[in-house]
Amino acid sequence: MRLRPVYYIYPLNKWVSFRAIAEAHVRELRKYFYVQVCDEEAATIVIPIALYASGPLFILHPYFYPMISYETRLKAKLGRIQNVIGVDVADTNHMSEYAVKLAENAEALIVPSNFSRNSYVSSGIKIPIHIVPHGIPDNWIDRPPPPPKTFKTLADYKKSTGKKILHVWVLHSWFRKGEDLAYEIFNKLVRERKDVALSIRRPLSIDIYESEVSYTATDNNLKINSRPKLTVSSSWLKEEEIEELLAICDIFLLTSRGGGFEHPPLLAIGKGELAIGAKGGAWDDYLPEWALVKSHESPPILPGNPIHDGTGVEMEIEDAVNLLHNMLDNMDEYRAKMRQHVQDKIKNEFTWSKIGLKLRDILIKYLV
Repeated sequence: MRLRPVYYIYPLNKWVSFRAIAEAHVRELRKYFYVQVCDEEAATIVIPIALYASGPLFILHPYFYPMISYETRLKAKLGRIQNVIGVDVADTNHMSEYAVKLAENAEALIVPSNFSRNSYVSSGIKIPIHIVPHGIPDNWIDRPPPPPKTFKTLADYKKSTGKKILHVWVLHSWFRKGEDLAYEIFNKLVRERKDVALSIRRPLSIDIYESEVSYTATDNNLKINSRPKLTVSSSWLKEEEIEELLAICDIFLLTSRGGGFEHPPLLAIGKGELAIGAKGGAWDDYLPEWALVKSHESPPILPGNPIHDGTGVEMEIEDAVNLLHNMLDNMDEYRAKMRQHVQDKIKNEFTWSKIGLKLRDILIKYLV
């Protein structure tokens, strides 16, 4: 049986999380299919030409934001959009009416979590929606981390102070990522104990705080009034640098109010970190029940967004602080529990080779 080729369209020239996941998908799919890659900027030229030449299946990753600009141009050239499967997320619990309309141009959608699928279905998207989670390299769990190099300063700080490091990633959308919640939690924690520090990964730096963080939130802006104890320059990190950073830190503080998966905590627990998150989010799929904190509905996460127009979950501050106290006082016990969870669940369901099989089984339905 001869299968059609696959054209995987994603942001080849931007260092964004969509690119990292798309490249992992391509590596896995090339084990089973002929896969050609294309930058999203060239899609409206490539899609009509490729359709006439070989009738391939197109995978558009991400789907919604590019389709905003693609829809009119492709329909003008083709009459209708065809042979497209979208890969995307749901950053909130509801998708806009416009997103539902855009989804009608795809044969199917692939999302990374039950949270994302539920958001799509409850919003009225009718096409098939498949769940394919993000993953970790197959040897990520068992291989030893590299010796500190990029983050040697951070490793030396930890060794000299004896502090346990809470870890937060805020590369964009500070409100969605709950940066303010991270400060509220840390400030309460550090008033009661002096053995913790807070690491905030920002787009160009990693800042370390060891005392209360003063901040001002106004509209869409968050201003930090405190100076960090230590700053390590950091832009887009290579895989081995992410591995190095995660192995140094102790607890991933996932304060996100929304998100379709949140990949960094999965990488973190696979590398030996603990993690906590708000119950009811996409991370319910991979964090153990005991690492999920009571939560309540958040305010609208992305006001005015044309695609994601819903809310999310917001962790209860006091419950988060209490759980962190317990973890910090019983690190060996919690690390053993997390190692067992990783061996039982993560290793069996969230490695890239297992995810590649899921992708293969989905695409074969659309390639014959």
